[in-house]
Amino acid sequence: MEAIVVRAHGKINLTLDVLKRRCDGYHEIRSIMQSIALADTVEVGKADAGIDLKVNINFAKPEDNLAYQAAKLFFAAAKIEGGASIRLEKQLPLAAGLAGGSADAAAVLWALNYLHGEPFVLEELQSLGKRLGADVPFCLQGGTQLAEGIGEKLTPLPQIPEYHLVLVKPEQSISTKQVYQALEPKHFGDNYSHRMVQALQHQQDFTDCFGNVMEQVSIAFVPEIKLWRERMLDAGASASFMSGSGPTTVGVFTSLVKAEQFIRNWEHQCWMTVTKPYNHGISVVKE
Repeated sequence: MEAIVVRAHGKINLTLDVLKRRCDGYHEIRSIMQSIALADTVEVGKADAGIDLKVNINFAKPEDNLAYQAAKLFFAAAKIEGGASIRLEKQLPLAAGLAGGSADAAAVLWALNYLHGEPFVLEELQSLGKRLGADVPFCLQGGTQLAEGIGEKLTPLPQIPEYHLVLVKPEQSISTKQVYQALEPKHFGDNYSHRMVQALQHQQDFTDCFGNVMEQVSIAFVPEIKLWRERMLDAGASASFMSGSGPTTVGVFTSLVKAEQFIRNWEHQCWMTVTKPYNHGISVVKE
């Protein structure tokens, strides 16, 4: 086989707790990560040499793209001579807390592994992916997972129901580094993730378990996050919360009509869409 087309699914954090700052500068977290149907389309093909990356949006340098770096890492680790042609059709917005770059990297690792006869098992691919970013191991597996460590230690959880998820990304961006640097010990804890794990495992209602300890820190940088949360709740969302370090805000709707009405009312303000939970990180479109 010479080429394959896959979808690289984004992710949201249903919960995010920060436990402590580690000696290496990273933060220990517990988070319930959830794949979503919204995805980038990634076409990966074999080539004689080099890595040719084309993206449907402006990107400064191919070498800075995680998809390019994933291909380079794969060939080095597998000790395979050859190259790759990569085409990215972006649907996941940049710097949104939806793991768009990590999802693309995971898709490239998975696709190249498939095209070259699967020299690595999933756990080995995840170990490679961790070198590219903490979310890459999750994006290789997907579904509903408890993520621990820096996000690379994964435990599968029961799938959540197919709610309608409204995603809103305010115009103002924020970097993950900014938020983590502003975190203080008073923000540390494990309340949200522990409660949601218990609710999912015992098939209990968990609509009051969503939460993110970074939210108040991120709101200080992007006040709109709070405004969008309030608007979603006013429009009938069962819950609303920030994903990752932000600024994307998620509204959980049981009614598709209300979710779509919210989009129609506010889509002129900034990027927004409605999606749903998905049970895989990568899905094959065409072999």
